[in-house]
Amino acid sequence: MATDTRDAAPRPRGATRTAARRRYRPLQFIREVMAELRKVVYPGRNELVTYVMVVLVFVTVMTAFVASLDFGLTKAVLAIFG
Repeated sequence: MATDTRDAAPRPRGATRTAARRRYRPLQFIREVMAELRKVVYPGRNELVTYVMVVLVFVTVMTAFVASLDFGLTKAVLAIFG
């Protein structure tokens, strides 16, 4: 005899099977997204400029690092296998 594993876990008091399967309508989803976006704290101009500069410096340093590794390893491989 097979048992249904979905019914094995106890449901919270007052919860019905249809409440667990409730589907949200697109309009309700958009309302909830807009409500969450109102809670977001956006950075000011100074913070934004600082973050952009940090990212640009980091990307520049990492690009230089990877380029130097590529150049060095290329020279090493050509010297070995020539």
